[in-house]
Amino acid sequence: MNHYETIFIVDPDTPETDQDSIFEKLKTMISDDGKLIMFDDWGSKKFAYEIRKKRQGRYVRLDYCGDGTLVDKIERLCRLDYRILKYMTVLLAKDVDPESLIVVEDEEPEAVTETKETKETEDTKETEDTSSTEEASSDEAVEIETTETESETEE
Repeated sequence: MNHYETIFIVDPDTPETDQDSIFEKLKTMISDDGKLIMFDDWGSKKFAYEIRKKRQGRYVRLDYCGDGTLVDKIERLCRLDYRILKYMTVLLAKDVDPESLIVVEDEEPEAVTETKETKETEDTKETEDTSSTEEASSDEAVEIETTETESETEE
């Protein structure tokens, strides 16, 4: 199975019940032919430019595993449904085990905090290394100046 990501924008004038029916239809389509990893609703966002005379839309991201026929079905639904303004599908990885991609809700925050702590310690090490390098270069400059003045005094 391949790992895909599809992002689509739903017309904001569509009633909430119709939007939910679109989402459920896509979820069942993916669960029938593949494996849904994440359904991420980003909410309503303002566009940089008008799309079909609309200034904003509801962004939704689907993260799933499947094959090319599943992607064709999803894109066909997005193309035919007038309530979906735009869509885009991206192949993230080939020949992936869907079980390894499933995000466990309990483990995710711990991994994020560990990553932040690791990054903070790396940042402090980098600043320490930079400051010691700056000190060393200023010491070298002082040594160069003293050797020049010593050679001038000898003459």
